Amino acid sequence: MKPITIYTKDNCPYCDRAKAFFTSKGWPFTAINFEHKPEEFTALKNRTGLMTVPQIFFGEKLIGGYTDMMAIERDGHLDTLLQDKTR
Repeated sequence: MKPITIYTKDNCPYCDRAKAFFTSKGWPFTAINFEHKPEEFTALKNRTGLMTVPQIFFGEKLIGGYTDMMAIERDGHLDTLLQDKTR
C-alpha cells in the first residue's frame, strides 16, 4: 500500500471528509496542515498547479482533491491506485 498524504487547512470541510473517508476504510494517512505555513502552501501550489486543499497524494502521485478522489472511488479505481507498485 502506498503512503497516503493529505495536505489540509483548518476549517476545510472537504479536508475533513477526505480524512473521514480514509479512516472509514481503515487506511492510515498523514495529514499536513498548511494553516500557518503560507510559504509551504505556495510551494505546493506551484508544484501541483492546484490552488485549493485538500491535495491528496498516494505515494508521489497526486490524486487531486476530495471530489477528484471520490470520482475515482465511484469508478472503482481508488483501491487499484493505492496498491499500484509504480511511484
